[in-house]
Amino acid sequence: MGFYYGPNQPQDEPPPGSWKETAIIIWVVFKALALPLGLLFGAVIGFVVLLWAFLTAVWLGLALLGALVAAVVVRGIWEARHPPDLP
Repeated sequence: MGFYYGPNQPQDEPPPGSWKETAIIIWVVFKALALPLGLLFGAVIGFVVLLWAFLTAVWLGLALLGALVAAVVVRGIWEARHPPDLP
């Protein structure tokens, strides 16, 4: 019956992965998730800080919003003065 259903012996299992394979897989997963998780945590922490600033004093919250707007404007000016080199 081995002709129809294969050999009677179970097939050999492949050897288990080494610790190097495990470390490489963990590194790749963390590397792929680092930027999205960093942006998510940064946005949540920034929102909490802004909320705390507005609850502490309105002028402090407005100052933080003004600093955020100023940072975006400065970045825009810097990008306008340093255009990318396109081939």
